[in-house]
Amino acid sequence: MLDVHTRVMGVPRVFHPTLMWDEESVVLIDTGVAGSLEEIRNQAEAAGVPFSRLNHIVFTQQDIDHISGAADLLAGNPGVAVYAHEKDAPHIRGEKKLSRLTDAFLERISDRSEEEQARILQMFDNAATPVNRVLHDGDQLPFCGGVTVIHTPGHTVGHICLYHHASRTLIAGDALNILHAELVGPNEDPMAEDGVVAEDAISALRKLTGYDIAAIITYHGGLFDTEPNKNLGEVIAHRKLYSYRR
Repeated sequence: MLDVHTRVMGVPRVFHPTLMWDEESVVLIDTGVAGSLEEIRNQAEAAGVPFSRLNHIVFTQQDIDHISGAADLLAGNPGVAVYAHEKDAPHIRGEKKLSRLTDAFLERISDRSEEEQARILQMFDNAATPVNRVLHDGDQLPFCGGVTVIHTPGHTVGHICLYHHASRTLIAGDALNILHAELVGPNEDPMAEDGVVAEDAISALRKLTGYDIAAIITYHGGLFDTEPNKNLGEVIAHRKLYSYRR
């Protein structure tokens, strides 16, 4: 699990991409935002992984804080295979606009200066990334002893979680979060198009209960390893959503 410190729309943020590797593959799951490359490279090499070996990028979803760092990574690592779920892939490629770029989002940033609004929208304009490997629910990826793709729509239509069998680790993307040391579900107000809502995402979490989970890596919050299956069940049963007001 990486710790990438950055700023998004002027706000300090910490993201947690995941790096896994074996003799054949170096796999980065989510890429942070533009400007994340140096920190990701430094942390990879501190773990003993030459970053020149990177040969796979997997996106858990289409949001810019997960995908917009890919351009810098791919510029220095040509030939990297890029994976995303079939329903988010057109958004990531730029064939469809990113789902967060809604009228509600534009209204939310309307009180900012024109210059700042332009910088924010430029992040969306420059986020398009080629996806050459399309994923489906239940796909088995051969990396590091085996990884199962779990389609968990709700936060976005093509959101996925990844379960690494050897370590019993669930890489949850934004399907789960940590807030005040508590495991919670997705954002209660994703402001996305395509009819996806947080309630759908809570329902999708039921797929995860069939896995024996030793640890959960959340993109926002980091590592959760306190009775993960039990706490996951409580998130579902009590419909615990991520909220800044909690």
